[in-house]
Amino acid sequence: MLLIASALTIFVSLMHSILGGRRLIEPILAMNGLPVILGDIAHTKLTLRAGWHLLSLMWWGIAAMLAYLHFSTDAAGEVFLWIVSILFGVSGAIALIFSRGAHLSWIFFLPVAMIAGYTASTI
Repeated sequence: MLLIASALTIFVSLMHSILGGRRLIEPILAMNGLPVILGDIAHTKLTLRAGWHLLSLMWWGIAAMLAYLHFSTDAAGEVFLWIVSILFGVSGAIALIFSRGAHLSWIFFLPVAMIAGYTASTI
């Protein structure tokens, strides 16, 4: 089951980077009047772009850990799974509630939260 959670996490990270990058970040970067960071608008744009895609990279790291824990779990793995369960559960609830279901990330976050929590409870 953790391999499913890993795949869902990778999928949502790809959608975040690809769709979010095109539909949200690029239009924001094209706007006039962005604040200047570190003395140059190029730094502002780099910070926004990097921050956006680094979140996706972090999800890839979580996906890798989920895949690893599919094959080998221990006490530290149990703690990690509970942390993932809570973080993805809160993220899914926020996306579901505040967007009234329109932001589809909850469809991926909540199953990952349930799989991680279930697996943690069976270790």
